[in-house]
Amino acid sequence: MSVGTIVKKYTTLFFDLDDTLIDFQKSESNAIKKVLKKFELPSNDENVKLYSKINLSYWKKYEIGEIEKSEIFINRFITFLSELGYSRNPEELNKYYFSMLSQEYPLIDGALAVLKNARNNGLKICITTNGYSYTQFRRIKESRIGDYTDFIIISEDAGFQKPEKGYFDYAMNKCGEVDRKRILIIGDSQSSDISGAINSNIDSCWYNPKGQKANYHSKYEIKKLIELYDVLGI
Repeated sequence: MSVGTIVKKYTTLFFDLDDTLIDFQKSESNAIKKVLKKFELPSNDENVKLYSKINLSYWKKYEIGEIEKSEIFINRFITFLSELGYSRNPEELNKYYFSMLSQEYPLIDGALAVLKNARNNGLKICITTNGYSYTQFRRIKESRIGDYTDFIIISEDAGFQKPEKGYFDYAMNKCGEVDRKRILIIGDSQSSDISGAINSNIDSCWYNPKGQKANYHSKYEIKKLIELYDVLGI
């Protein structure tokens, strides 16, 4: 990563939540295992991976505007149950899943330290997420991410979702920063965070701990959150 001679160029940070600050893969895995056990379905790694694949496919459709967010939640369990060959009430599974997911918030290494340090250096912190409002607010609060957060922008409140420009316009208005050059978007998702940054002409930092291949260009790329100190000059 090459950061040049950046010293407090940014005033506002737009942090993605899942798989940037909170380990969503672990959260999802723990939550779906509890669902499988609760509804007496085969609880094994294969079925956990199957659910994750189905869930991700619905969120991708949402990101590109093929479906509404409301279509994700029940339909993913309809598809999941169909693949498993079991008959259960998908609405009940979804409700229980959300309840369990809201209690799962394992943090990415360095998350709280980075947020605290950024705040102590006068940077404004805005959490940006397409996730379900109730679940995200609870996880932000219980994980203590909320202790270092100025604004939380949920897509259903914004009326747009990442990567749409309208979402980030809403976030800018909400946080009070009108200069796009003073904002940095930080996230793990190429399709929502980095693509959204490009759509909105805002600098981005791709959190890429696994060294995946990029589909969209980001101004910075990091493998550990603490590398943000160099990016931010703090």
